[in-house]
Amino acid sequence: MKDIFNYTYEFLMFLSRLTGFTYKEVNIIIWFILIPLSWMFLIDKIRGKHFFKIGFLIIVLLIVVMIRDFSRFSNQLFDHSANFLRGFDAIGSNYTASSVIICLMVPLIIYLMLIEKAYFRNRKSST
Repeated sequence: MKDIFNYTYEFLMFLSRLTGFTYKEVNIIIWFILIPLSWMFLIDKIRGKHFFKIGFLIIVLLIVVMIRDFSRFSNQLFDHSANFLRGFDAIGSNYTASSVIICLMVPLIIYLMLIEKAYFRNRKSST
């Protein structure tokens, strides 16, 4: 778990240097905007509509417009997220393991389920 966490951290730091955003800003952009947005695209692919991605984009744009200081907002949201992950210490996990499970494994499982439904479900039922 620690190696996966460290590779992810290093990748996010690379993106931070590449984009000029802070580590926490990159983290928020990826886990709170880009990943959910990609899920909305997949859900719309499954449903054959454009409702979810358009709705999500409108919500994100409204929130971004209302945020006066994105860096401060990102720091606060990141800190709340980190505290949430530290909450799993009570059941014997730790921040590193909880981060890998909740922030990497759970989204990966969701991606696999959505991609299967979006691109492979129709093929299975037609054979």
